[in-house]
Amino acid sequence: MRLSVVLPTFNEADNILPLLERLERSLTGVAYEILVVDDDSPDGTAALVEAHAATHPAVRAVRRVAVR
Repeated sequence: MRLSVVLPTFNEADNILPLLERLERSLTGVAYEILVVDDDSPDGTAALVEAHAATHPAVRAVRRVAVR
């Protein structure tokens, strides 16, 4: 692995997929991973990232779930 990109997110459902696509295009030719750490977004950000990651092996999602 040459590069790890960590993206902290909260309520980024409208923005996350375009951002991931741009990052992936920009990193063509580089050994990378993109780790999206979602802060328990109620808007479905983590689910979008998980669905994207299913077909993009360099992308991983971590969902931080608040204990209430």
